[in-house]
Amino acid sequence: MNEIAELKKSAIVNSNKEQMTNMVSSYLEDIAFNGGDVLNDLSVCRKFIFLLQEIEKGLIPHAITELSKYDKKESLVNNVDLKVVETGSKSDYSASPAWVKQKSVVEKETERLKQIESFAKGLKERAQLLDEETGELVEYFPPVRSSSTTVRVTIK
Repeated sequence: MNEIAELKKSAIVNSNKEQMTNMVSSYLEDIAFNGGDVLNDLSVCRKFIFLLQEIEKGLIPHAITELSKYDKKESLVNNVDLKVVETGSKSDYSASPAWVKQKSVVEKETERLKQIESFAKGLKERAQLLDEETGELVEYFPPVRSSSTTVRVTIK
């Protein structure tokens, strides 16, 4: 793939994290002061992110094989530490009755919480309801909504 060969020639290959952070800061500062083709740059970034993530996924099995040849299964290449590590380990506690019992309690309470949230979502103002289990009057309030704004970038 010629595109990767071209990227390998880039100054980025031998840069460390601090240098790359400085490149980003410099670029964003230039955009802030001088403007630029922001939408084009963002679309190109998204395409490179997609391309490089896909390549990375495909390279991981080969890198594991290669790194397994080293004593500590690690290597430093182009200021990048590469190391074989275990991820996504899981533990099964279901053999412990105490855990199974507590898990059941948590699941029941989680379901109750979902019911409260579902009820509260429909509220326009404060409401009071009688809790049939305890006999107490319980107040419910509509949720406070918050959001952030971003740009959704979708490659077609």
